[in-house]
Amino acid sequence: MNTISKNQKKLINKLFLQIKNLILFLIINSLFISSVGFSLIYFSFLLLDIVPNINLLLAMFFVILSIYNLNKLTDKYEDSINSPERKNYVLGNEKFILIITVLSYTTTLLLGFFVNILAVIILLFPLFAGILYSVNIPLNIPRLKNITYAKNVTAALSWTIEIIALPLTCLYKSTIITILLSFFIFIKLVVNAVIFDVRDIEGDRENNIKTIPVVIGRTKTKKLLLAIHSSLIPWLALSIYWGFFTRYLPVLVFCIIYGYWYIHYFCNTEKVPKYATDLLVDGEWIFVAALCFIITLI
Repeated sequence: MNTISKNQKKLINKLFLQIKNLILFLIINSLFISSVGFSLIYFSFLLLDIVPNINLLLAMFFVILSIYNLNKLTDKYEDSINSPERKNYVLGNEKFILIITVLSYTTTLLLGFFVNILAVIILLFPLFAGILYSVNIPLNIPRLKNITYAKNVTAALSWTIEIIALPLTCLYKSTIITILLSFFIFIKLVVNAVIFDVRDIEGDRENNIKTIPVVIGRTKTKKLLLAIHSSLIPWLALSIYWGFFTRYLPVLVFCIIYGYWYIHYFCNTEKVPKYATDLLVDGEWIFVAALCFIITLI
């Protein structure tokens, strides 16, 4: 019995190690965050009551893949502190990552073209936002990433525009629903972006990047995030009052409650397990998309 137990324990440990390595691979290569983008736009299609378009779902996947690979190339020195594994992946592989970036964005634009020209125009927006966010432009224009508050708003706004505008290229139904959903997604993404800054506070401080946690500290950042996130409570009450999103109400309630949890957890914990932020914060949207999919089957 002891021999069997030891063998089973070794097998379980080996399985966990393989799963851990797979997750690490997906995160470092930006495949995980691209899946998050895929999940988010699927969520947007459903809440806007529009039939999901596979071309636009894939376009969102590839546009995120390209922009985040671009960000890896521009941020490799900051990553030496915040994420040594990502830095090691980039160094020596710059040409390969650049090729992946170009191919991914080309694929994105082709997929958008198969839908309509408006989708192509919308899919070009993240490229310009990504350049302003990550690249040092001549004429002493600072990167948006180096401007306190601007980096979080820019990242959240860029994602929100894509997530909301792309489904609307297929069908437009309601201005009020569009505004409400845009607000919900934008608030969630702003909070998530700042949570990642809390994680990266050490590297950002060493690189003199003035993020919100670097400037005001963890405690005030937590209070700020709780205040921003709490705006979703009257948002939810208003949506219920008007009868919007009722089919997906359990998912929205989950998102709000879960948001409070990870604000408390990540702002109060200085040393979190590696890549826990990616899995528990960004990974929320994969779980949310799965819940929404299940609801469509009921």
